[in-house]
Amino acid sequence: MALTHLSLSHFRNIASAELDLTTGVNVFCGSNGSGKTSLLEAVHMLATGRSFRSRQHKSVIQQGAGGLTVFAQLDSGYSLGVERLSDGSGRIRINRAPAESSSQLASCLPLQVINSDSFSALDGGPGVRRRLLDWTVFHVEHSFAQAWKNYQSALRQRNALLRRGKITPDLLSVWEQRLAESGNSVDRLRFALFEQLRAVMTLLLDELPQALRQSPLAGVEVSYRRGWRREQDLQAALEESREGDLAQGHTRIGPHRADLRFSVGGEGAQSILSRGQQKMLVCALRTAMAVLVCRHGDKPVFLVDDLPSELDANNQELFAHWVSRCASQVLVTGIEAETTSRPWLRLPSPWNCPRMFHVEHGCISVEPSSAAQ
Repeated sequence: MALTHLSLSHFRNIASAELDLTTGVNVFCGSNGSGKTSLLEAVHMLATGRSFRSRQHKSVIQQGAGGLTVFAQLDSGYSLGVERLSDGSGRIRINRAPAESSSQLASCLPLQVINSDSFSALDGGPGVRRRLLDWTVFHVEHSFAQAWKNYQSALRQRNALLRRGKITPDLLSVWEQRLAESGNSVDRLRFALFEQLRAVMTLLLDELPQALRQSPLAGVEVSYRRGWRREQDLQAALEESREGDLAQGHTRIGPHRADLRFSVGGEGAQSILSRGQQKMLVCALRTAMAVLVCRHGDKPVFLVDDLPSELDANNQELFAHWVSRCASQVLVTGIEAETTSRPWLRLPSPWNCPRMFHVEHGCISVEPSSAAQ
Protein backbone atom coordinates (compact mmCIF):
# COMPACT_ATOMS: atom_id res chain seq x y z
CA MET A 1 0.00 0.00 0.00
CA ALA A 2 1.53 3.32 -1.06
CA LEU A 3 0.34 6.85 -1.78
CA THR A 4 0.68 7.89 -5.40
CA HIS A 5 -0.85 11.36 -5.10
CA LEU A 6 -1.42 13.62 -2.10
CA SER A 7 -3.49 16.79 -2.03
CA LEU A 8 -4.02 19.06 0.96
CA SER A 9 -5.32 22.51 1.69
CA HIS A 10 -5.28 24.80 4.72
CA PHE A 11 -3.36 22.31 6.88
CA ARG A 12 -1.38 24.37 9.41
CA ASN A 13 0.93 26.60 7.33
CA ILE A 14 0.37 24.69 4.07
CA ALA A 15 -2.24 26.64 2.14
CA SER A 16 -2.26 24.21 -0.78
CA ALA A 17 -0.15 21.31 -2.06
CA GLU A 18 -0.45 18.76 -4.89
CA LEU A 19 2.23 16.06 -4.76
CA ASP A 20 3.01 12.98 -6.82
CA LEU A 21 4.82 10.49 -4.60
CA THR A 22 7.05 7.57 -5.48
CA THR A 23 7.16 4.04 -4.17
CA GLY A 24 10.19 3.79 -1.93
CA VAL A 25 11.51 6.95 -0.29
CA ASN A 26 10.17 10.50 -0.46
CA VAL A 27 12.44 13.01 1.27
CA PHE A 28 11.13 16.40 2.43
CA CYS A 29 13.80 18.89 3.49
CA GLY A 30 13.67 22.43 4.78
CA SER A 31 14.34 24.55 7.82
CA ASN A 32 12.51 24.12 11.10
CA GLY A 33 8.96 25.46 10.91
CA SER A 34 8.80 25.20 7.14
CA GLY A 35 5.93 22.68 7.12
CA LYS A 36 7.72 19.32 6.84
CA THR A 37 6.11 17.77 9.90
CA SER A 38 2.74 19.22 8.91
CA LEU A 39 2.89 17.16 5.74
CA LEU A 40 3.41 13.98 7.78
CA GLU A 41 0.56 15.02 10.06
CA ALA A 42 -1.73 15.31 7.05
CA VAL A 43 -0.93 11.76 5.93
CA HIS A 44 -1.48 10.55 9.49
CA MET A 45 -4.92 12.17 9.42
CA LEU A 46 -5.75 10.14 6.32
CA ALA A 47 -5.04 6.93 8.22
CA THR A 48 -6.56 7.81 11.59
CA GLY A 49 -8.82 10.82 11.15
CA ARG A 50 -6.60 13.00 13.35
CA SER A 51 -3.17 14.60 13.66
CA PHE A 52 -0.43 12.92 15.72
CA ARG A 53 0.38 16.26 17.39
CA SER A 54 -3.10 17.35 18.43
CA ARG A 55 -6.55 15.88 18.96
CA GLN A 56 -8.08 19.31 18.45
CA HIS A 57 -8.91 19.70 14.77
CA LYS A 58 -9.26 23.45 15.08
CA SER A 59 -5.58 23.87 15.99
CA VAL A 60 -4.54 22.09 12.77
CA ILE A 61 -6.65 24.23 10.44
CA GLN A 62 -4.71 27.10 8.89
CA GLN A 63 -5.39 30.38 10.62
CA GLY A 64 -8.22 32.26 8.95
CA ALA A 65 -9.51 29.24 7.04
CA GLY A 66 -12.88 27.62 7.66
CA GLY A 67 -11.57 24.08 7.35
CA LEU A 68 -8.95 21.74 5.94
CA THR A 69 -9.00 18.91 3.43
CA VAL A 70 -6.60 16.05 2.81
CA PHE A 71 -6.97 13.66 -0.12
CA ALA A 72 -4.82 10.80 -1.37
CA GLN A 73 -4.84 8.29 -4.16
CA LEU A 74 -3.35 4.88 -3.28
CA ASP A 75 -1.68 2.40 -5.58
CA SER A 76 -4.35 -0.11 -4.54
CA GLY A 77 -6.91 1.98 -6.38
CA TYR A 78 -8.46 3.34 -3.20
CA SER A 79 -8.88 7.04 -2.59
CA LEU A 80 -9.09 8.51 0.91
CA GLY A 81 -10.37 11.93 1.90
CA VAL A 82 -10.73 13.79 5.21
CA GLU A 83 -12.36 17.17 5.75
CA ARG A 84 -12.30 18.96 9.11
CA LEU A 85 -14.16 22.23 9.69
CA SER A 86 -13.49 24.86 12.32
CA ASP A 87 -16.91 24.29 13.89
CA GLY A 88 -15.84 20.74 14.81
CA SER A 89 -17.71 18.94 12.05
CA GLY A 90 -16.14 17.01 9.22
CA ARG A 91 -16.37 14.17 6.72
CA ILE A 92 -14.43 11.02 5.97
CA ARG A 93 -14.62 9.46 2.51
CA ILE A 94 -13.28 6.25 0.99
CA ASN A 95 -13.52 6.06 -2.79
CA ARG A 96 -15.52 9.28 -2.50
CA ALA A 97 -18.27 7.51 -0.51
CA PRO A 98 -18.96 8.39 3.16
CA ALA A 99 -17.14 6.22 5.70
CA GLU A 100 -18.67 5.30 9.04
CA SER A 101 -15.56 5.60 11.20
CA SER A 102 -11.86 6.38 11.20
CA SER A 103 -11.10 2.67 11.71
CA GLN A 104 -12.12 2.18 8.08
CA LEU A 105 -9.37 4.61 7.11
CA ALA A 106 -6.86 2.68 9.20
CA SER A 107 -7.73 -0.59 7.48
CA CYS A 108 -7.05 1.03 4.08
CA LEU A 109 -3.74 2.64 5.05
CA PRO A 110 -1.55 0.85 7.64
CA LEU A 111 0.77 3.52 8.96
CA GLN A 112 3.80 3.63 11.25
CA VAL A 113 5.13 6.89 12.68
CA ILE A 114 8.69 7.41 13.89
CA ASN A 115 9.19 10.78 15.57
CA SER A 116 10.37 12.16 18.89
CA ASP A 117 7.12 11.09 20.57
CA SER A 118 7.52 7.51 19.34
CA PHE A 119 10.40 6.95 21.74
CA SER A 120 8.16 7.34 24.80
CA ALA A 121 7.09 3.70 24.44
CA LEU A 122 9.40 2.56 27.25
CA ASP A 123 8.88 5.31 29.81
CA GLY A 124 5.31 6.20 28.86
CA GLY A 125 2.23 4.70 30.49
CA PRO A 126 0.87 1.21 29.72
CA GLY A 127 -1.67 2.73 27.33
CA VAL A 128 1.14 3.77 24.97
CA ARG A 129 2.47 0.21 24.67
CA ARG A 130 -1.01 -1.33 24.62
CA ARG A 131 -1.97 0.81 21.61
CA LEU A 132 1.16 -0.35 19.76
CA LEU A 133 0.24 -3.99 20.29
CA ASP A 134 -3.38 -3.34 19.34
CA TRP A 135 -2.34 -1.61 16.11
CA THR A 136 -0.63 -4.83 15.09
CA VAL A 137 -3.51 -7.08 16.12
CA PHE A 138 -6.05 -4.82 14.36
CA HIS A 139 -4.24 -5.09 11.02
CA VAL A 140 -3.58 -8.84 11.29
CA GLU A 141 -6.68 -10.27 12.98
CA HIS A 142 -9.81 -8.74 11.51
CA SER A 143 -12.01 -10.08 14.33
CA PHE A 144 -10.11 -8.01 16.88
CA ALA A 145 -11.87 -4.70 16.20
CA GLN A 146 -15.32 -6.15 17.01
CA ALA A 147 -14.05 -8.06 20.05
CA TRP A 148 -12.45 -4.88 21.43
CA LYS A 149 -15.60 -2.87 20.69
CA ASN A 150 -17.74 -5.44 22.54
CA TYR A 151 -15.34 -5.39 25.48
CA GLN A 152 -15.37 -1.60 25.75
CA SER A 153 -19.17 -1.56 25.64
CA ALA A 154 -19.45 -4.09 28.49
CA LEU A 155 -16.73 -2.24 30.43
CA ARG A 156 -18.66 1.04 30.22
CA GLN A 157 -21.81 -0.66 31.50
CA ARG A 158 -20.05 -2.32 34.43
CA ASN A 159 -18.29 0.93 35.36
CA ALA A 160 -21.62 2.79 35.26
CA LEU A 161 -23.08 0.27 37.67
CA LEU A 162 -20.05 0.47 39.94
CA ARG A 163 -20.39 4.25 40.17
CA ARG A 164 -24.03 3.84 41.26
CA GLY A 165 -22.83 2.08 44.41
CA LYS A 166 -25.65 -0.03 45.83
CA ILE A 167 -26.30 -2.75 43.27
CA THR A 168 -27.04 -6.46 43.41
CA PRO A 169 -24.42 -9.07 42.46
CA ASP A 170 -26.86 -10.51 39.89
CA LEU A 171 -26.96 -7.22 38.02
CA LEU A 172 -23.18 -7.00 37.93
CA SER A 173 -22.89 -10.65 36.95
CA VAL A 174 -24.68 -10.10 33.64
CA TRP A 175 -22.11 -7.56 32.48
CA GLU A 176 -19.21 -9.47 33.98
CA GLN A 177 -20.12 -12.47 31.85
CA ARG A 178 -20.17 -10.32 28.71
CA LEU A 179 -16.96 -8.60 29.80
CA ALA A 180 -15.26 -11.96 30.31
CA GLU A 181 -16.40 -13.38 26.97
CA SER A 182 -15.18 -10.43 24.91
CA GLY A 183 -12.15 -9.90 27.15
CA ASN A 184 -10.96 -13.46 26.67
CA SER A 185 -11.23 -13.03 22.91
CA VAL A 186 -9.19 -9.81 23.05
CA ASP A 187 -6.56 -11.47 25.23
CA ARG A 188 -6.22 -14.55 23.01
CA LEU A 189 -5.72 -12.45 19.89
CA ARG A 190 -3.24 -10.16 21.61
CA PHE A 191 -1.17 -12.97 23.09
CA ALA A 192 -0.95 -14.90 19.82
CA LEU A 193 0.36 -11.79 18.04
CA PHE A 194 2.65 -10.94 20.93
CA GLU A 195 4.42 -14.29 20.60
CA GLN A 196 5.07 -13.57 16.93
CA LEU A 197 6.11 -9.99 17.69
CA ARG A 198 8.66 -11.11 20.27
CA ALA A 199 10.17 -13.60 17.83
CA VAL A 200 10.57 -10.98 15.09
CA MET A 201 12.09 -8.47 17.52
CA THR A 202 14.67 -11.06 18.56
CA LEU A 203 15.70 -11.56 14.93
CA LEU A 204 16.00 -7.81 14.37
CA LEU A 205 18.10 -7.25 17.49
CA ASP A 206 20.42 -10.02 16.32
CA GLU A 207 21.32 -7.71 13.41
CA LEU A 208 22.61 -4.95 15.67
CA PRO A 209 26.19 -3.75 15.17
CA GLN A 210 28.83 -5.49 17.27
CA ALA A 211 29.02 -2.61 19.77
CA LEU A 212 25.30 -2.79 20.48
CA ARG A 213 25.26 -6.60 20.60
CA GLN A 214 27.67 -6.31 23.52
CA SER A 215 25.45 -3.76 25.28
CA PRO A 216 22.43 -4.35 27.55
CA LEU A 217 20.22 -3.86 24.47
CA ALA A 218 21.10 -7.40 23.33
CA GLY A 219 19.72 -8.77 26.60
CA VAL A 220 16.30 -7.13 26.45
CA GLU A 221 13.39 -9.41 27.29
CA VAL A 222 9.80 -8.61 26.30
CA SER A 223 6.81 -9.95 28.20
CA TYR A 224 3.05 -9.57 27.89
CA ARG A 225 0.90 -8.71 30.89
CA ARG A 226 -2.74 -9.50 30.26
CA GLY A 227 -4.26 -7.21 32.91
CA TRP A 228 -5.14 -9.87 35.48
CA ARG A 229 -3.41 -12.92 36.97
CA ARG A 230 -2.50 -15.41 34.25
CA GLU A 231 -3.65 -18.42 36.27
CA GLN A 232 -7.08 -16.93 36.98
CA ASP A 233 -10.25 -17.03 34.89
CA LEU A 234 -11.33 -13.50 33.95
CA GLN A 235 -14.91 -13.85 35.16
CA ALA A 236 -13.76 -15.25 38.50
CA ALA A 237 -11.22 -12.44 38.75
CA LEU A 238 -13.94 -9.84 38.15
CA GLU A 239 -16.12 -11.38 40.86
CA GLU A 240 -13.20 -11.39 43.28
CA SER A 241 -12.45 -7.76 42.45
CA ARG A 242 -16.02 -6.49 42.99
CA GLU A 243 -15.59 -5.07 46.48
CA GLY A 244 -12.51 -3.07 45.59
CA ASP A 245 -14.00 -1.99 42.27
CA LEU A 246 -17.11 -0.70 44.03
CA ALA A 247 -14.93 1.32 46.39
CA GLN A 248 -12.97 2.79 43.48
CA GLY A 249 -15.93 3.18 41.13
CA HIS A 250 -14.29 1.47 38.15
CA THR A 251 -13.03 -1.89 36.87
CA ARG A 252 -9.42 -2.33 37.93
CA ILE A 253 -8.57 -5.54 36.07
CA GLY A 254 -9.01 -6.82 32.54
CA PRO A 255 -7.57 -6.40 29.03
CA HIS A 256 -7.89 -2.61 29.30
CA ARG A 257 -5.04 -2.83 31.83
CA ALA A 258 -2.76 -4.97 29.63
CA ASP A 259 0.85 -3.93 29.07
CA LEU A 260 4.11 -4.88 27.40
CA ARG A 261 7.13 -4.98 29.69
CA PHE A 262 10.72 -4.52 28.49
CA SER A 263 13.35 -5.64 30.94
CA VAL A 264 17.07 -6.36 31.25
CA GLY A 265 18.03 -8.85 33.95
CA GLY A 266 14.67 -8.34 35.63
CA GLU A 267 14.98 -4.52 35.76
CA GLY A 268 12.95 -2.11 33.64
CA ALA A 269 14.78 -1.50 30.36
CA GLN A 270 14.23 2.24 30.61
CA SER A 271 16.44 2.35 33.72
CA ILE A 272 19.22 0.25 32.16
CA LEU A 273 19.48 1.31 28.52
CA SER A 274 21.01 4.57 27.31
CA ARG A 275 18.76 6.94 25.44
CA GLY A 276 20.25 5.86 22.12
CA GLN A 277 19.75 2.19 22.96
CA GLN A 278 16.14 2.85 23.94
CA LYS A 279 15.52 4.49 20.58
CA MET A 280 16.89 1.48 18.69
CA LEU A 281 14.72 -0.82 20.80
CA VAL A 282 11.63 1.20 19.89
CA CYS A 283 12.67 1.16 16.22
CA ALA A 284 12.99 -2.62 16.42
CA LEU A 285 9.56 -2.87 18.07
CA ARG A 286 7.83 -0.73 15.45
CA THR A 287 9.61 -2.50 12.62
CA ALA A 288 8.57 -5.89 14.02
CA MET A 289 4.98 -4.65 14.11
CA ALA A 290 5.21 -3.70 10.45
CA VAL A 291 6.79 -7.07 9.57
CA LEU A 292 3.80 -8.93 11.02
CA VAL A 293 1.33 -6.71 9.17
CA CYS A 294 3.32 -7.19 5.98
CA ARG A 295 3.19 -10.98 6.40
CA HIS A 296 -0.58 -10.99 6.66
CA GLY A 297 -1.55 -8.28 4.20
CA ASP A 298 -0.44 -4.89 2.94
CA LYS A 299 2.96 -3.37 3.59
CA PRO A 300 2.64 -0.28 5.81
CA VAL A 301 3.71 3.27 4.99
CA PHE A 302 6.32 4.76 7.33
CA LEU A 303 6.33 8.43 8.34
CA VAL A 304 9.76 9.32 9.70
CA ASP A 305 10.25 12.79 11.16
CA ASP A 306 13.83 14.11 11.31
CA LEU A 307 15.60 10.79 11.82
CA PRO A 308 19.12 12.34 11.78
CA SER A 309 18.33 14.14 15.02
CA GLU A 310 17.22 10.90 16.71
CA LEU A 311 19.76 8.27 15.57
CA ASP A 312 23.45 8.31 14.70
CA ALA A 313 24.56 7.49 11.14
CA ASN A 314 25.13 3.74 11.69
CA ASN A 315 21.80 3.23 13.39
CA GLN A 316 20.02 5.24 10.70
CA GLU A 317 21.42 2.85 8.09
CA LEU A 318 20.33 -0.22 10.05
CA PHE A 319 16.85 1.20 10.57
CA ALA A 320 16.56 2.06 6.87
CA HIS A 321 17.57 -1.54 6.06
CA TRP A 322 14.89 -2.89 8.41
CA VAL A 323 12.20 -0.64 6.97
CA SER A 324 13.06 -1.49 3.35
CA ARG A 325 12.08 -5.12 4.02
CA CYS A 326 8.59 -4.43 5.38
CA ALA A 327 7.39 -1.02 4.13
CA SER A 328 5.75 -0.06 0.86
CA GLN A 329 6.82 3.55 1.12
CA VAL A 330 8.59 6.03 3.39
CA LEU A 331 7.98 9.75 3.82
CA VAL A 332 10.97 11.13 5.70
CA THR A 333 11.81 14.68 6.75
CA GLY A 334 15.04 16.43 7.62
CA ILE A 335 16.86 19.72 7.49
CA GLU A 336 19.70 18.76 5.15
CA ALA A 337 18.93 16.80 1.99
CA GLU A 338 22.24 14.94 1.86
CA THR A 339 22.14 13.80 5.48
CA THR A 340 18.48 12.81 5.34
CA SER A 341 18.75 10.77 2.15
CA ARG A 342 22.12 9.11 2.92
CA PRO A 343 20.81 6.06 4.90
CA TRP A 344 18.69 4.98 1.93
CA LEU A 345 21.28 5.30 -0.85
CA ARG A 346 23.04 1.99 -0.13
CA LEU A 347 19.82 0.00 -0.38
CA PRO A 348 18.56 -1.74 -3.54
CA SER A 349 16.02 -0.13 -5.86
CA PRO A 350 13.61 1.56 -5.39
CA TRP A 351 14.96 2.71 -2.00
CA ASN A 352 18.22 4.11 -3.38
CA CYS A 353 16.43 6.60 -5.65
CA PRO A 354 14.56 8.90 -3.28
CA ARG A 355 12.27 11.58 -4.65
CA MET A 356 13.43 14.86 -3.16
CA PHE A 357 11.14 17.72 -2.13
CA HIS A 358 12.00 21.16 -0.80
CA VAL A 359 9.72 22.73 1.82
CA GLU A 360 9.79 26.45 2.56
CA HIS A 361 7.15 28.61 4.29
CA GLY A 362 4.47 25.98 3.67
CA CYS A 363 5.27 25.65 -0.03
CA ILE A 364 6.37 22.18 -1.24
CA SER A 365 8.19 21.71 -4.51
CA VAL A 366 9.87 18.70 -6.09
CA GLU A 367 13.59 19.05 -6.66
CA PRO A 368 14.43 19.24 -10.41
CA SER A 369 16.63 16.13 -10.25
CA SER A 370 13.68 14.12 -8.87
CA ALA A 371 10.96 15.44 -11.16
CA ALA A 372 11.52 12.78 -13.82
CA GLN A 373 11.39 9.83 -11.40
